[in-house]
Amino acid sequence: MKKGRWKAVAEKLEEKLQFLKLEDDADLEDEIQIEEESLSSGSIFQEELPEDDLEERLAHNRRWVFRRRAALAVLAAAIVGGFVLYNHFHMFDDYIIAQSHKIETASGSQYQAAGKNLYRYNSDGISCVTRENELKWSITYNMQAPIADMCGDTMAVAEQQGNQVYVVNKDGLVGSFETLLPIIKVRVSRQGVVAVVLQEENVTWISLYQADGTSIADVKATMTESGYPLDIDLSPDGQKLMVSYLSITEGNMSSSVVFYHFGSAGQADNDHVAGTQSYTQTVIPEVYFTDNERAVAVADNGFKVFKGADKPKQTEEVTFDTEILGTFHDDEAIGFLFGSEEEGFAYRMEMYNYRGRKKASKNINAEFEQIKMQNGQILMYSARNCEIFTTSGVHRFSCGYEKDIEDIFYFSEFRKYLVITDDSFDRIRIS
Repeated sequence: MKKGRWKAVAEKLEEKLQFLKLEDDADLEDEIQIEEESLSSGSIFQEELPEDDLEERLAHNRRWVFRRRAALAVLAAAIVGGFVLYNHFHMFDDYIIAQSHKIETASGSQYQAAGKNLYRYNSDGISCVTRENELKWSITYNMQAPIADMCGDTMAVAEQQGNQVYVVNKDGLVGSFETLLPIIKVRVSRQGVVAVVLQEENVTWISLYQADGTSIADVKATMTESGYPLDIDLSPDGQKLMVSYLSITEGNMSSSVVFYHFGSAGQADNDHVAGTQSYTQTVIPEVYFTDNERAVAVADNGFKVFKGADKPKQTEEVTFDTEILGTFHDDEAIGFLFGSEEEGFAYRMEMYNYRGRKKASKNINAEFEQIKMQNGQILMYSARNCEIFTTSGVHRFSCGYEKDIEDIFYFSEFRKYLVITDDSFDRIRIS
C-alpha cells in the first residue's frame, strides 16, 4: 500500500477499535493515585498495614495496570494485523454502489485521470469533470477521430489523420494549433510541449511545437535512412524525444532507439541526437519515459531500460522466450501476459521493476478486453466483468457488473473504485 492508503486504513481502524481504547495516561495515573491513597490511609483494611506490605501492594498494583495495558495492546495489534492481512490477501467477489451520478455524453467518449478529476474527450470536445460528474470547464471542437496523450495533468488531444491539436491542463485550455500535414501520433510533456508524427507520402516528420503552435524542431524520417517511427515519447520536461525506428534492409528486420535532446545539452550534437541503440530481428512497438532520466523500450521479446539526464544509455534488459500477449505499466513497474502452461489457467502474469527484477509471477484466469495499471493496481475489465490484481500478484477482486463498463479508475481510496458506464459514474466499494 501507498502511504496515503495506510493512513486511511489506520483512521478507519481507530474508529472501529474505540471499544479497545486504553484509558489515557491521566486517567491511569488518577486510578493509581486513588489506589495509593487508599492503601496509605488504610481505609480499606481493618488495621493499618506495615510499610513493607504497603510498598509491595503498591508495586503489585502498578504491575497489574501495566499488564492490563500490555494485554490490550497485544489484542489491538492482533486485530489490526489480522485485518490488514485479510484486506491484502482476501479476494473480494461482491460490491455495493456507494454513489451513482447520471451522465449524458456523446457515444465514444473516453476518459483520462487527472489528479482527483477526469478529462473526458470525444469528437465534440474535451471537458474536465469531478468524480461526481460536476463540470469544471469545457472546450468544444469538431474532430472525426480524436486521439490523446497525458503527462501529469497536461493533456494533448489531436485529430488522427487530421490537423487539429488542443492542449489543456487542470485550469483549461493552454493552447491550440493546426498542422500542415496529417497527424499520426501525438505526445505531450508537463509543460505543454507537443510532439506529433506527421505523414507526407514517403517521408515521415516528427515535429515539436509549443502549445500555441510555435515550431521548436523537426526530425525527418525515411525508410531508407532512419526507418519508420513506430512510437515516440517526450520526457516530462519536454527536452528529450525518444523514437523507436523500424528498418527492413534486404529482408532483414532491425530496430533502433534514438534519443534527441532539444535543451542546452543537445545544442552541440549533430541533429540533436543524444544516443542511439540498435537491435537486430527485434520490433519495438512502444517507448515511454517514466521520469526525466529513465526511459523504457518495450520490444516483442522483452524490454530495455535507459538512464541518463543528457545522453541516456541502456542499463537493463530483460528478454523472454515465449510470446508476449499483452503488456501494461506505470512509472514504478511493468507487467506482461503470456499464455499459461498450467492446466485450467489462460494466462501467466509477470511483474518487473525497472531494475529488471521480477516482482511476481502468477497464473490467472480472467476475462477482459482492457488492461491497465493505476496507483499500484492492475485493472482488467470487459463489458460486464472486472478483475483486479495487485502488483504483487494478489487477486483482489473478481465480479460481474450489472451494466456495461466503459472504464474503471482507482484513486487510492480504501476498497473503492470508480466505474464509468454509458449513463453513470458509479463509485463502488468491493466487499
